Amino acid sequence: MNTTDFLKANEHKGTEDFVSKAQYLKDNWIWLRYSYAIAVKVRRRMTEMGITQKQLADSLGCSQQHISILLNGRVNMTLETLAKLEKALSLDLIESHLEASDYSLVPTPAPVYLNDVSTNDPEYIRGTKSLVDGFKPRKKKGPKDNKQV
Repeated sequence: MNTTDFLKANEHKGTEDFVSKAQYLKDNWIWLRYSYAIAVKVRRRMTEMGITQKQLADSLGCSQQHISILLNGRVNMTLETLAKLEKALSLDLIESHLEASDYSLVPTPAPVYLNDVSTNDPEYIRGTKSLVDGFKPRKKKGPKDNKQV
């Protein structure tokens, strides 16, 4: 078999596969760009730390094949997967972006409601008799008393 025969035997017969892949990329580009960027960051961090896909898979509790698929950059990752990657690689993928948007993962103390009687300040308690959780009670809109004057 010469080269020409080999190429003719192995030539791509149709464009259907190419068209479907191109359409998939076009339809899903909105999240694929993030997936690519995350894959690049994870690969760089793995190189810095000197760990293999198998070692990362063991720390995430998944298979090496799953890590390989994630690192291709064509997977719609869940928040759980992203959080596990952040933890395993000590890598910031989402948290700094949340903090920049005034969303923080650091727990904040629960709000103190105005009717909370755990405060022993009598002035505090006295000023909140007409308030329930910071809201004034709605005025009653019933019929007015028709008293003769």
